[in-house]
Amino acid sequence: METKIDTQYENEWVFFLFNSCTLDKNHSFYSLNREQTKHLLDRINYISNMTWKQFANLPREQGLTSEKHNSNSFNLIHQQNPLEEKIVEQYYFHFRVKPSQPFRVFGYQHKQFFHITHLDPKGRVHRH
Repeated sequence: METKIDTQYENEWVFFLFNSCTLDKNHSFYSLNREQTKHLLDRINYISNMTWKQFANLPREQGLTSEKHNSNSFNLIHQQNPLEEKIVEQYYFHFRVKPSQPFRVFGYQHKQFFHITHLDPKGRVHRH
């Protein structure tokens, strides 16, 4: 059975890192207004009080959605991931900042860290 998170860290708190975030103005902090920034930081603070297992078990519209291999969003994350381990294992996903809103945060899990790679406040990267 495939899992969306690295289960050896499922009982660890979720920590967020921005060191892999793109500098592309369309998908970085440059693209956020004050209200979007506040919503993002509130959501990160909320998730930071969860373990990876709790985060992964949230309903899809509130939690993680795995990225399909070779999808546009998967490839964007993959390009920003500097880790050598990415060849073997990829825990790539996104979450919504607010349920039923287009604002999504893309990134990958490495150990207990969620590395944010892209911010998509208008929902342009990931369309269903």
